[in-house]
Amino acid sequence: MKQKITAYSFVVVQFACLIYIFVSGGFLAESINGLLVEVAGLILGISAILQMKLGNFNVAPLPKSGGELVTSGVYSLIRHPMYLAQLLVVAALTVDYYSHARLFAVLLLFTVLVFKLHFEEKQLKVQFDGYEEYMQKTWRLIPYIY
Repeated sequence: MKQKITAYSFVVVQFACLIYIFVSGGFLAESINGLLVEVAGLILGISAILQMKLGNFNVAPLPKSGGELVTSGVYSLIRHPMYLAQLLVVAALTVDYYSHARLFAVLLLFTVLVFKLHFEEKQLKVQFDGYEEYMQKTWRLIPYIY
């Protein structure tokens, strides 16, 4: 029960940050560079969801029972591409429609996603025998950095 409360607490804060960013400014970046970053984030996110398959997907950082570990496609490089996709989209929007509150929301979102992915990886290690080996071959969130 405690794991579910923790997992859904991450989701609540994550969605609160995303909602704030989307309602406090535009949905599309104004600059060409911002738009390119935003589109890259959208493409990455859609690709990650399609590769994960909807039946295997869970918004909470709790693996679905009977789920399968996806290690191909974008997941062959990054373990949490959907989180990176969110950060790319909101970073572009925050730069183009800057406010201190939006910057705080992006920093809070980044922090929550880092804690969420660490929590999720603990669950994935338990559910999937090959997860630790997969961790050795991939980047957690940002290729060549983290």
